[in-house]
Amino acid sequence: MVMHRKHVPHQIVVFFVALLTALALLCSCGSDLDGTWRSQKDPDTRIRFSGSKVRVTYGRFRIDGTWEKDEEGNIVMTLTDKNGDKYKIVATVSDKDASHLTLSNPDGEKEVFKK
Repeated sequence: MVMHRKHVPHQIVVFFVALLTALALLCSCGSDLDGTWRSQKDPDTRIRFSGSKVRVTYGRFRIDGTWEKDEEGNIVMTLTDKNGDKYKIVATVSDKDASHLTLSNPDGEKEVFKK
């Protein structure tokens, strides 16, 4: 049996290259947040960003999931605990430098985290 390679139209190749580039850019968007951030108000509270993944811990309690930025630039974390309970945390980055991150919730309450 002779197999023939099908010709892939140029537009499809360009589309997939553009799609892969966009995905690579989206995956790298967390690089400035990557690392573990500890709450200055309560040192038992930590947020660990790694690419598009996030883990929030409070003492022994841990929830894992993913994060992304919405249209307003808010960080939206979609998380699940070990029992399968789901959580959604929305926070605005109100200040950030290399070692400090200030997050505000929708009620305007702020919390400072240190890397």
